[in-house]
Amino acid sequence: MKLLVRDGWVEAEGLRFKGAYPVLHAFLVNDHVVVIYDWMVFDRGMPARNLFCYDKSGSEIWRAQDINWGAVDAYTNVTDEAPLWVSNFAGFNCRIDESTGHVLAMDFTK
Repeated sequence: MKLLVRDGWVEAEGLRFKGAYPVLHAFLVNDHVVVIYDWMVFDRGMPARNLFCYDKSGSEIWRAQDINWGAVDAYTNVTDEAPLWVSNFAGFNCRIDESTGHVLAMDFTK
């Protein structure tokens, strides 16, 4: 379920917290909030690691690992919520473990 993102805040009924970086997208997945931050605010020349998971109070649970593609390694959009698949700027759709943030599988889509 896509959540409301406004001025850096992630909001839904009974849920409201300020993102650590500018928020592009936020989704409610299995009672956790999955957030994709704007990859442009992360260090250039290295993976952005811009996919985070929080509990409903805004406490960080995990930060997704990168896929070892260097500067083009940034998450762009949730393509499926159950199971969690997230597209990557490098052209991959990545299966992310909802409990750890580890990349379980990658499909090249370009």
